[in-house]
Amino acid sequence: MSKKLCVAAAVSSLLFAGCFQPPKLAKQTFTLELGADVYANPDVYLENADDVNSKKLSIEVETPGIAKLDNRFVSTGSEYLAVGEYDFVLVNGSKRTPFAVKIKDTKPPTITNDVTELSVGYGQIIDWASVFDAKDLSEVYYEAPLDASLVVGEQDITVRITDRFGNGVDRVVHLMVGV
Repeated sequence: MSKKLCVAAAVSSLLFAGCFQPPKLAKQTFTLELGADVYANPDVYLENADDVNSKKLSIEVETPGIAKLDNRFVSTGSEYLAVGEYDFVLVNGSKRTPFAVKIKDTKPPTITNDVTELSVGYGQIIDWASVFDAKDLSEVYYEAPLDASLVVGEQDITVRITDRFGNGVDRVVHLMVGV
């Protein structure tokens, strides 16, 4: 090979190598909302992902009870990762860089119907789950005065709709109790 060709090859190789940086995580802990997709794509977790050749990178989970579904990590038997903190590793050949994914539930239940008035009979037990159509990934609970239907007449009561992590919304219902 001629000297010029060797030098050109060496320069090209240095220029090409300069295009790609070694992978560096954008953070050590990634915090996501319950139900968000936790992808197995390394680019999601990298700082300056466009400058990194991620073809040889992979993400492995270290926490038991986690499965890979399509290109996402999920809790076994679920469509998403449950609330908690999970250990992952960015794998680059023999180099392993640990990081964590923390799943939090910070959103209150979603209510699809807004009931503002309700008529019940005296002493009737009110099933608030059948009154409000509320949904949440981590269960739904209803809190209201237990004795609300023991007072004949009309009154405004507050129904608190929460999930198991304490995220909630209040709804005021004009309750009409008849004899």
